[in-house]
Amino acid sequence: MTHLEVHHLWFDYNTGPVLKDVCLTTEPGRVSGLLGPNASGKTTLFKCMNGILRPQSGRVCLSGKPVAGIHRKDLAQIMAVVPQQTGAIFSFTARQMVVMAKASGLAMWQRPSKADFSGAEKALDDIGVGGLAHRMFNDLSGGEKQMVFLARAMFQCPEVLLLDEPTAHLDFKNQHLILDMIRSVTKEKNLTTIITLHDPNLAARYCDDVVMLKNGEVCGHGPVREVFNEDTIESVYGIKVMVTGYNRGDCLVIPRNNATGDVMF
Repeated sequence: MTHLEVHHLWFDYNTGPVLKDVCLTTEPGRVSGLLGPNASGKTTLFKCMNGILRPQSGRVCLSGKPVAGIHRKDLAQIMAVVPQQTGAIFSFTARQMVVMAKASGLAMWQRPSKADFSGAEKALDDIGVGGLAHRMFNDLSGGEKQMVFLARAMFQCPEVLLLDEPTAHLDFKNQHLILDMIRSVTKEKNLTTIITLHDPNLAARYCDDVVMLKNGEVCGHGPVREVFNEDTIESVYGIKVMVTGYNRGDCLVIPRNNATGDVMF
């Protein structure tokens, strides 16, 4: 399976460096969380990873091969991207949204086959939302839309899965449902999964590894129980915290009152 590596990455929008000498490695079968405050460089790094942006120096590699040298059509056979929650301009069913993942494998003017549509329905079934197949995508809830996007990504049969804030705008229940499903498919299919998140507690529960970014620099990278300590989190987010428990699923980050140091419940 494919692993993703970032080597000494620098990126600049001509307003000053946004990413500064970023290095990291991810492995198949593990969920890697990308965390940091707003404007820390998470979205820019995400776009460099999937080849939308090209860095000024450094490189992103898939099993040693630079992403910049891979044709977009070929990259789509390896990497699937789940965007933040969005709608569709035209009226499509959930099944049609999933089958669009086949676009990179079709010739000019070629239409998806009956087998493609059957496969799209199976992809929805596999993640437990087969009942959505013939519903209009724009009528679905936020959590349902994210499940459809995940089914579309899995329909691509990727080796690398990138998810950009999949819990944005979701309620408490759906945040945990989508992340539990992401973790399950990562383990089941031995995917290399990278996910951007805002909440350290969600990362602690569902990620194997985390990358902490601040001002475009990596401040911590490694297994959750090694990186999630009070000093690192306080440095990255600029808020005093208490971290309790270090086993995956038990780690909890609790903010303190910056003035008194008391835990804020």
